[in-house]
Amino acid sequence: MGTMKWGSTSIHKINGDKGLSVFKGRLFSLLNRINNLFPYAGLDSGMELQNFLCPDVGAYWPLLDKQSSPSRKLSDLFWVSLPWGNMREELGDIHIMDTGCGSGNYGRKLLQWSRAAVASYTGIDIFSSSNWAELMKQYPAVRFYQADVTDLGRYISPETNLFISQSAIEHMACDLYYFKQIRDFIRSGKKSVMQAHLFPSSACRTLYGYHGIRQYTPRTVSKIVKLFKEFSCSVLFGLGGDNCNRLHYEFITGPRRSGKGDMREHNPDEYDKRLLTAIKNDMGSTQKKPAFYALVIHSNGRNKLF
Repeated sequence: MGTMKWGSTSIHKINGDKGLSVFKGRLFSLLNRINNLFPYAGLDSGMELQNFLCPDVGAYWPLLDKQSSPSRKLSDLFWVSLPWGNMREELGDIHIMDTGCGSGNYGRKLLQWSRAAVASYTGIDIFSSSNWAELMKQYPAVRFYQADVTDLGRYISPETNLFISQSAIEHMACDLYYFKQIRDFIRSGKKSVMQAHLFPSSACRTLYGYHGIRQYTPRTVSKIVKLFKEFSCSVLFGLGGDNCNRLHYEFITGPRRSGKGDMREHNPDEYDKRLLTAIKNDMGSTQKKPAFYALVIHSNGRNKLF
């Protein structure tokens, strides 16, 4: 397949998704610690760093799943609060390709959250889901393909103008090759195209345990941004921070490790209330250790949206 096809932002390809032996687990942790070193060194000059702010958190809160983890809640706040109207003015009718779509539920959510700005949604995943058929029946603008990310280019329709992923690129052994395929598509035309990718920060190494292949830092994200630098502007948003990370450990990581289970199930109302407070507090100041990241890349843009 060649080196280029397996380009990666990390120094290893050990995948923790299916469990690891004691030795492999320790090696996984060590290599990710090394990969996450010097998080702000050698940043690409074309990437802007911002703290994610959502002034209308309270208004959006009832739209979100009550027992979502802090990072998932922050991610959904990011999606629902995107400037969908301005994006439609810039891109025209929005045609989404979602890589690593899983059950496909973001197809339904984004059609609703975008307030009719999304004209079509295409999900692609290496595993099919029994949920896909029902979603396609309910929403004619939604379709799905079962395929490996290394074949992404074969499934990109000419009308695609928004590439997204949610908690997906950390599972890709060849994450840079995934982005190279998107870059080649954008280069083949001159139209305005956006990307929005959400993925774990280095804080997730201790919070998530064996999850995917890697976490990301601004330094490793710069390897992605450099692929698009000549014709794009990029913003890396830090989602949440210390307060959200502590809450995640208190309700999820710590209790699970001690055999008590997930405390969100035992105290859902308390968890929901405290998570709202934690998110608001983290938005109040710049966070050096975000709970999650959101990368937005805008190529061939006419107007600056972020």
